[in-house]
Amino acid sequence: IRVIFRIMQNIFGAQNGRAMKILLKHIHHAPSSSLIELVRTELEAIKGLLQIDEARVLLEHRQQESPPFRVKFHLVTPGPDIKAEAGDHTLRAALLKAFNHIRGRLVHREQKRHRARLEASGNVRSRNH
Repeated sequence: IRVIFRIMQNIFGAQNGRAMKILLKHIHHAPSSSLIELVRTELEAIKGLLQIDEARVLLEHRQQESPPFRVKFHLVTPGPDIKAEAGDHTLRAALLKAFNHIRGRLVHREQKRHRARLEASGNVRSRNH
């Protein structure tokens, strides 16, 4: 039997006065208040770097697989959405891996924008000379 718990939370005071909706889906384990708080805290930290309209989070215990815990994120943003997935032997470790993956994608995205700005400014200078 598959046990699914759904927890919906609205976090207000988001960037630009917008609310961020968090959808947590738990499969094969009971929700933990400490893990829910970890998800909320980490999303709040990321929200300073990126506007997140909705965060869909799957926390799953796969009893017959190794590693047994899997975490999936789908962050709905005004630009391209961000998706991340991680697995580990504890849910906390899987969550932290997924958040590190998200942060890495944000850093890569910012570096890409920075390079594009530098190239654009270089092209403008070469046209003026």
